[in-house]
Formats: sequence, C-alpha cells, structure tokens
Amino acid sequence: MFADIPVALLMWSWTEPDPAHKMMRLQTPAHPDWQVLEHKFPNCPLTIELKLWVCEIEQKIWFLHQGADQAWWLSSLDATAKVTTPPPINIGLKPFGYGRQQGYQYWLFIEPVGRVAIQRQLEFRLSQLKRQRISVDDTQELIRIPALSSLLSIYNYRQWTVLIWLKTQ
Repeated sequence: MFADIPVALLMWSWTEPDPAHKMMRLQTPAHPDWQVLEHKFPNCPLTIELKLWVCEIEQKIWFLHQGADQAWWLSSLDATAKVTTPPPINIGLKPFGYGRQQGYQYWLFIEPVGRVAIQRQLEFRLSQLKRQRISVDDTQELIRIPALSSLLSIYNYRQWTVLIWLKTQ
C-alpha cells in the first residue's frame, strides 16, 4: 500500500502502513498543509474544522483524518469492507467508513450519484425530523439535525457525492 500513495502526496513523509489498520501516519510535516492540498486537488472536499479530507486519486478513494492520538492518518477506502456500527437512522446508503474523533462519531458515504439525488433520498428518509440547513453552495451543503445530535455534510466532486454524518458522542 505504501507504494500506492499518490505521487502528489509523496511531498510529505509517511510511516510504513500500520499492520493492524493499514493506515499510514503523516510524519513530516506534523499537520497537513491544507493550502497545498487545495491547490493540488481543487475538486476534493476539504473540511478543516472536521479534520477530514476525502479525494478520488488514481482510481482510489483516499481518506486523510486526524486520529484520537492527534496524528494524521492516510488510507484508501475499500468498498468491500463492512461497517458494523450503523448511523443513527437508516438513510438507505451503505457507509464506506466509520470512526470516532474530536468528540464525534462519523460515517462516510460515497455515492456515484449527484447531490440532488442524495438530497431527495435524505428528504424522504428524514421527513419526520426537523432539519436546519446551515449553508448551501455549489459544492457543499451542511444540515443540522438536532433530534439526532447530528450534522450532515454533503459534497459534490467529479462523479461522486460524499456525505459525512457526524454525531456528537
């Protein structure tokens, strides 16, 4: 997997993949340079405040996040991996990733459909719950669901729609 790191990310140094979870820890610099990532990958979702970055590079989905140990970890997502912890409510999508960080549980959904289709599905699945749209622009939408102590962040890039579900722990 170490050889699979996208060339653009080799500007930083990484540890060999951890055998337990197959993720690589960022060694140098201590924190990702978000401006460099945004410059090299302008179409990839960048969520600094959530400490998450998701990007399709060289036909893989790459995930960079800060772990509980405050280290930054890079991995590629495996579409066949099973997520055993379900989100607070079934939204009709299969999560690609699950984790805990910064006082949140998070689920990562990646779908090869447009944001409008995802929004319609969410409207249907969450129709009984009050929701508040915090922000909407051409590439991102942020929705708060107080009854579930949750925040949904929906991004569009390339042919993918990425949904990150955050729930306070």
